Amino acid sequence: MCNKLIVADIYELGEENIKYAMFVFIECFWNKVKENRKVKKAIYLDEIWRLIGVTSNRYVAGFIYKIFKTIRKYSGSAVAITQDVSDLFSLENGTYGKSILNNSSIKTFFSLEEENIKILCEYSNLSEKEKIEIKTLKRGECLMFVGDDHILTKIEADDFEKGMIV
Repeated sequence: MCNKLIVADIYELGEENIKYAMFVFIECFWNKVKENRKVKKAIYLDEIWRLIGVTSNRYVAGFIYKIFKTIRKYSGSAVAITQDVSDLFSLENGTYGKSILNNSSIKTFFSLEEENIKILCEYSNLSEKEKIEIKTLKRGECLMFVGDDHILTKIEADDFEKGMIV
């Protein structure tokens, strides 16, 4: 039986080693993604800033860039997660963050501070109304970009999901 979910928890490796461990595990996961083009799969990259942010390097960031450019060819999807949008654009004038945004068919933004809204405006077409809305979003609310559509969304767990969380 094949594992449906593979997780690498590398938090305890320490700040110096974490980005290298993330790179090694992502390469391992990327090899799993490429094994079978007929099976749908996804790779979730939490704390993406460690891989494409100012503390990373162009080789690691270039590898992440490659994943976002090519994963659909392997029936896959990639999800980049960070709490600070500015982190996506801090290495080499935002080259890698731009690639992630440009190669993502769905983008989800939760409440953002003014600084992050300004940065997001540089790389997307937020309306004045959306700038205000994204600043005042509550827990569970987000602004989703799906193609050219921008959709305000409220995400709620049903009773089954709430039971799983507890």
